[in-house]
Amino acid sequence: MTPAGLPRILLVSTGGTITMVHDPVKGLAPCQDASLLLERVPELRALAQVDLLPLADIDSSNLQPDLWLRLARAIHERMPFYDGFVVTHGTDTMAYTGAALAFMLQELPKPVVLTGSQVPLEDIGSDGRTNLINAFRVAILDLAEVVIVFGAQIIRGTRAKKTSAFDMQAFTTVNEVPLGTIGLTIRLHGPCHRRSKRKPLLRPFLDPDVAMMPVYPGIKPAVVAHLAATHHGLVLEGYGAGNLPTEGDASLCPAIAAATAAGTPVVVCTQCLVGSTEMELYQVGRAALQAGAIPAMDMTPETTLVKLMWVLGQGRDLATVESMMQKSFVGEVHEVG
Repeated sequence: MTPAGLPRILLVSTGGTITMVHDPVKGLAPCQDASLLLERVPELRALAQVDLLPLADIDSSNLQPDLWLRLARAIHERMPFYDGFVVTHGTDTMAYTGAALAFMLQELPKPVVLTGSQVPLEDIGSDGRTNLINAFRVAILDLAEVVIVFGAQIIRGTRAKKTSAFDMQAFTTVNEVPLGTIGLTIRLHGPCHRRSKRKPLLRPFLDPDVAMMPVYPGIKPAVVAHLAATHHGLVLEGYGAGNLPTEGDASLCPAIAAATAAGTPVVVCTQCLVGSTEMELYQVGRAALQAGAIPAMDMTPETTLVKLMWVLGQGRDLATVESMMQKSFVGEVHEVG
């Protein structure tokens, strides 16, 4: 029996490795019974009164943007009835979902925590038990943000990136210190939003018609032009400080200029794990800016893509899109000036 007086937590299951089982034909495949999470980790009921919402049962490689809308609406609708939320999710696209929920659920009065595992919960040596327990511990803290809890780190949803398919510390925080670390105790670091009586703001805007691709030696400008012509927005992962090919027939500037003239934003982020686009620094960056490219500054590619979808869901005026992409809404970018 769950002790009375414990905080109420809603556990939202979407699938992922943490709930997967071994199938002799398919390999690791999603389990159909999310209630096994509570059966296999009974300690959760010592931390909180737990309700379960099985929202999806997928390998996160199959995630589509409409799941972000379903998640955001489900959490927002239930916000008055719980003290925190834990979302189990596959690791492959967790950083995208963390960013999406942060943009769609603003002015949060309590935490929304995403977690998962590298090894299925049923396997010996799984990190799922520890991650799930720690996610619940964070969900009852004095915190009010969308975060990813994985391994020993608490990471802001818009700053997370999966950096290892092997290590148990699969995620890292990019261009920002972790919001917290988990050791013998849980320590929160630096500025973060705390619990309050704020009224949560649901902003379920989304235009999924956005493409993203890295720049690479030999990239054909026609590929960039095609993507821009067939989508409402395009994210290019540039070299270094946001540099792009600008010389001769290999120049991407004409494709960027044509897309801009047609009202399609082209946003440039960096392929580097750490750092920011500083497109005024090099001639090649300046040429792209002059063609109409919008710098993503220090946002991750995952957050840049999701944010552009979210911004375009609110309108396609190019000046407004550029202004919103460079404004910080939920700590996703360090504004310049």
